[in-house]
Amino acid sequence: MRLDRIMTMTVNSLRKMASSRGSVIVESAGMTLGVQRRHPLLRWTAVLAFAAIAIGWSLPATTASAGIVDINGGLSWGGWTLRGNSRDVGIWAKDSTTRNYDLYTTVFYFNNNQITGNPVQVKTPAAPSGFAAGTFSQGAFANGNTILGIGLNMKDLNASAVGQTFLNFGIGGNNYQAASSLGSTDGRTDNVVWSHTGDFGMWMQAPSGGNGPSNLYAMTSNGTSQGGTGAYSSLPGGSGSGVSYDYAARMFRQGGAGGSIQFFFDLTAMEALYGPGSPSLGGGWNPTASARIGSIGKTLNLSMFNSNDGFANGSTVVIGPIAVPEPSTYVLGAIAIGTLAFASRRKRKGSIVR
Repeated sequence: MRLDRIMTMTVNSLRKMASSRGSVIVESAGMTLGVQRRHPLLRWTAVLAFAAIAIGWSLPATTASAGIVDINGGLSWGGWTLRGNSRDVGIWAKDSTTRNYDLYTTVFYFNNNQITGNPVQVKTPAAPSGFAAGTFSQGAFANGNTILGIGLNMKDLNASAVGQTFLNFGIGGNNYQAASSLGSTDGRTDNVVWSHTGDFGMWMQAPSGGNGPSNLYAMTSNGTSQGGTGAYSSLPGGSGSGVSYDYAARMFRQGGAGGSIQFFFDLTAMEALYGPGSPSLGGGWNPTASARIGSIGKTLNLSMFNSNDGFANGSTVVIGPIAVPEPSTYVLGAIAIGTLAFASRRKRKGSIVR
């Protein structure tokens, strides 16, 4: 197939994808298509550019390609994707059918991201403030790291941002599933039953004066429904043991009843600190132990229990799949945009040899 034909098909496909996204980049792509027909040096560069754009657009909407994300405890949700409500079919999985909050996710590459809106950071006094790395979280929230954000925006006063949250991250498959209907009992949420070796989870405490990130566990066996024993090992956060509540995770909230929460997990640092070959961090984890989180791939799914203080009015939801793109995708995207801009500028100046 001729290169011109490939390019034309690519531009037409991009136009269709862009129609629902309000993008103007495709018009530059069309202009570059005309340019590359008359300028051989741009031909294969343009092919790379179009491929990169196509890859970027094919990623789910939960993926943020830049670090422009509102980090304010939930005052606003720019850069986040609304996944639905805690009571929606396809999200609700277990427990209270009345707990009511909107659920958001985001994935982005950290780039000197700033905290605004004066949220409460839920942590112990000794834990790092903001996104500073601590003694046990070296390398966390460094520029270029992949960050997963989970947000809860409470919709009534019966749901509070002051409470408890347990998150089970499934990296070995789509093991956690929502219930088939609100109130049914067929949701799959229990890590001991449904997880795979290397899956992991975190306990995020937010009672008044709470500890924030408080415990990390890693599955050392498949769950009982997956042919294993459901065994796991914990890295506790207690002061004087474990990692003194110093994890590669952060928690910010606004208000209490009817408030909001934003959680941030540095997936890059978590794999380096707690994954295969990670260093000894205390709490029973050492370089030779089998207790390690697995390698985080291109998608995650998770089950999350969230409740008021005292575990009151708690419900469990399932989120996923959440795309975790590789940084190379966006390197290609940057090349694509740069190539298109360069070619368009040359055409406007009439510098292309006809």
